[in-house]
Amino acid sequence: MTAPTFARRTAPQEDIDQILHLHREWWESNLDWDIPRMSKVFPEPGEEYLMFNFNGHPYFSLREKVALWEFYRDLIDQSGGMTTRVMRLEIKGDMAWLACEFSIEAEMRDGGEWTADNVDATVGRATEIYHRDNGSGAPEWRMWHTQITALPELDEERPGLGGSTASRGLGWVPWNPLPEGV
Repeated sequence: MTAPTFARRTAPQEDIDQILHLHREWWESNLDWDIPRMSKVFPEPGEEYLMFNFNGHPYFSLREKVALWEFYRDLIDQSGGMTTRVMRLEIKGDMAWLACEFSIEAEMRDGGEWTADNVDATVGRATEIYHRDNGSGAPEWRMWHTQITALPELDEERPGLGGSTASRGLGWVPWNPLPEGV
C-alpha cells in the first residue's frame, strides 16, 4: 500500500490571512466574553447565521448568539489560557471551511457543569464555515456557521485505527505540517 498523496491546495494569501484573522478574533473573544469583538466576525445583521453550540442546542442568528453569551458570561469564567490548532483550511472561491481543535481554561463560577450531558467543555473541536459576504452583500469574509463538539476522552483509542488525542497531540493531522499557506 502506498502512502496517500494530498492535492496541493492554494488560495490567495490575502484570503488565508483574512480567514485566519477572523478565526483568531472569534476564539480570543471567547476568553472574556467580548461581545462587540465577537460580533465583528459574523454577518450583519446576522439573521442567517447558524451555530450548533457545545451545549447541544442550535442558535439561529447573531442576536441569539449574543443572548447566549450574555447568559453565560456571568456563570462561566473563561479568562484563562486557550489553544487552538487549525487542522485544515479549505478556500474555494467565495466559500471556505476551517476545522480546528481547542482547549480553553474555563470553569463554572459555582463549580457546576454547563453542557447538557456534562461533557468536558474545555476541550473540543469546531468546524467554521466562511462566506465572502458581510451579510449585506459586500465581499468581506465572515463566519456564517460554526459547529462545536466535544473531543473523546483524551486517552480513548480511535476505533479501528488506534491512537488517541493525547498520543497524537491537539490538532495533529497526518499531513502535518499543514498544507502550504495554512
